[in-house]
Amino acid sequence: MPIGWHIFRIICLLQMLAGCFFTFSCFIGFFNYPNVIDFLQAIAFGFITSFAVFALNLLNRNYPDKPVAGKQKTAFNWLFLINFLLLAFLFGWFFSAYQVLQTVATLTGKGIFAVPFRVWLPALVFTAMLLFQFILLYGLYILRRLLYLNFFDQQQFEFENSKE
Repeated sequence: MPIGWHIFRIICLLQMLAGCFFTFSCFIGFFNYPNVIDFLQAIAFGFITSFAVFALNLLNRNYPDKPVAGKQKTAFNWLFLINFLLLAFLFGWFFSAYQVLQTVATLTGKGIFAVPFRVWLPALVFTAMLLFQFILLYGLYILRRLLYLNFFDQQQFEFENSKE
């Protein structure tokens, strides 16, 4: 397996950890102070986690030459479409975290880079999650295409490859 897929696997694991953390965090917020926003955020982070789990499973089970078919194909298509909504959700969190960072910098009278690291941490985490989600989206597209091509390359007979 090429090194790129090992890096993809690590990114999937990191995205799963972040998604699980925020899913549980939102559920705890929902049970402490019930509101619809925390519940919807928990669902969205749950989908982010499931997207990373699905990507990891697809890589482990299908690489190098087993195509996506059946229920796996249906799940892939739905999660791939839902991922675009999740990207919009993550963009919202990303801009919100940077807005908070800018507000804290304005209130303290410091430059944005002089703000303590603990204020920067949410912005950095959501930046990483957004970047990882784009990588997962692109990686799954490339993986599915590669699996399809490898499957049909494997199906060829020896005499089809010779040019005599």
